[in-house]
Formats: sequence, C-alpha cells, structure tokens
Amino acid sequence: MQLEDALSTVEKHLDSVSAALLAADPQALESGSTQLRNAAAQLSQLMAQIQRQGAVPAALQKRLEAVGAMLAVQRESLARLAAITDRQAAGLLPPADAAATYGSAMGGRNAGSVARIYRAAS
Repeated sequence: MQLEDALSTVEKHLDSVSAALLAADPQALESGSTQLRNAAAQLSQLMAQIQRQGAVPAALQKRLEAVGAMLAVQRESLARLAAITDRQAAGLLPPADAAATYGSAMGGRNAGSVARIYRAAS
C-alpha cells in the first residue's frame, strides 16, 4: 500500500467519525473509530518505513498535519460528548449515596434507601 492510499483511507475514516460525532450515533462512532484506528496504524507503519528511506513529500506532509489537527478536534469533541452524557445520566439517576427525601420524617425507616426503580438500574 502506498502512502497516498493509506493517507486517503485515514482521511475517509476521519470524515465518517466526524459525521458520527455530529449525529451522536454510537454504533457508527464505534465502527468508524475502529476502522480509523486500523487505518492509522497502517499509515504509521508506512510512515516509519518512509522516514527510514528519506523525507516525506511536502504535499503529503501538509495533509498529515491536517489529519493530526482533525484528530485533535475529534478528541475534544468526544470529550465534550462524554461530559454531556455524564450530565444527562446524573440528571436521570440520583447519586448512590443520596439520602431519602423523607427518611428522617419516617422515623428512620428506609433512611438513605433509593427507590426500587433505581436499584434495578445500578
């Protein structure tokens, strides 16, 4: 596989992962990121071989830098998506150590317990 082909494959998978991130599609994100990882590993192996033989052409160097910048943007987007998901989950489920609202008014019965529907989820 040539460097140009490997780089094009990585760029194609970067685009599919970007689309999956924008759509918040977990299945597409998982499959796209796996394909991206594999393509990036192949590109890395080719780059190691080429660097031993000589310099990378200037046009490909610019494309490689653009791929690196896009990976950084995707990493940041994924971190933001994870933070949003954590906040949404925290809004739906109470913390495990939360005290019951009326626990002390009931004479201590079931103090600190969580409703049955939340027990099933944890």
